[in-house]
Amino acid sequence: MLHKRMAMLLLGLALGAEAAPQLLQGHIGNAAVVMELTIEPDGQVDGRYFYRRYHRDLALSGKRQADGSLQLGENLHYDEVRSDLTLHPQNGGWVGEWHGPKAAKALAVSLSPYAREQWPASSDSALHPVRQRSGYDYVRMVDLPLKAGKRERVQGHTLQWWAEPVSKIRLFRVLDGYPEASLQRLNQQLAERQWQEVASYFDCQLGGVRAAGADFEQTITPRLLGSKLFSVSIFTSYYCGGAHPDFADNPLNLEVGSGRELQLEDLLWLGKGKPLLARKPGGERTDFQYEENVQAPWLAHTMARLYPTDSQPGQDDDCNYRDPQVWQFVSWYATPQGLYLGPSFARVARACEYPAWSVLPWPLVKQHAGARAELLP
Repeated sequence: MLHKRMAMLLLGLALGAEAAPQLLQGHIGNAAVVMELTIEPDGQVDGRYFYRRYHRDLALSGKRQADGSLQLGENLHYDEVRSDLTLHPQNGGWVGEWHGPKAAKALAVSLSPYAREQWPASSDSALHPVRQRSGYDYVRMVDLPLKAGKRERVQGHTLQWWAEPVSKIRLFRVLDGYPEASLQRLNQQLAERQWQEVASYFDCQLGGVRAAGADFEQTITPRLLGSKLFSVSIFTSYYCGGAHPDFADNPLNLEVGSGRELQLEDLLWLGKGKPLLARKPGGERTDFQYEENVQAPWLAHTMARLYPTDSQPGQDDDCNYRDPQVWQFVSWYATPQGLYLGPSFARVARACEYPAWSVLPWPLVKQHAGARAELLP
């Protein structure tokens, strides 16, 4: 997601055959900072840091010198060479000077290892996965409490919106309409996903500092808040450096009873026998033969039958929804009318993605029910 989602930037410090992250805390002048560096075996250095007061990343890059010191530039563009930070190893940490291009005088730098037992505690259980994944992200986010926003009624449920104030990432929690245990499980998934998106925002901002800036905006749309199925569209428009802006919908699809995130084959299965698609522990597929040989041809044919006018190619064949290739990798979510399936196109035809009409009605889905047929409306 953009958590598949956009390329994540994990950075750290190590010496040896493989660079491994090391988290640092300390001061630049009188300002408290948290820093993460990676020193590669060839001496190349990448990193990032944030001032605890502001929480936003500054990118670091440079080289390790022959004497073991580091010469690092801050927020350098791809063709830029500059040294803003000089660090010398000391007692497992670093000391040195920050002397940025606009600095009136050099500031003393002192950094020490930021051990896990020193990290602040949090009562927010949704931050536990962040803590396990990245200490750097965790110690930033634990200092960013969510702010309550509006309440609204959607599909018979009261939704309470929450926003993270720096990234402006918003997501709701469900207050009623489900058994208490289901509410807790659904809201845990929503909270974890919100922090995941906050991490993506900061990663995107870091990627943009080397180019013309960054942009990361989300639209959250509850699609189906059903008794068994729960689907939320999380559509992101982003530019994180690189050649082009981009966009993606990475919906959250949950089983209400268990709170478990669902796969498409749980609801829709077009193959023979029971659904059996090999996945890695993180949920990623190991191959896509089913999508290429079974799913894509069936969807192309079925969408053309259901929507003969909408699926017609444009004048330049730029939106050819009858091409099986565009149905190999789909985004999906549940709606009151049926299962929405969004095709994927090459960059030159990205405007063809996410058509409003590409819904498989529930009666048709039930004819090809997946492993969790009992969840279908």
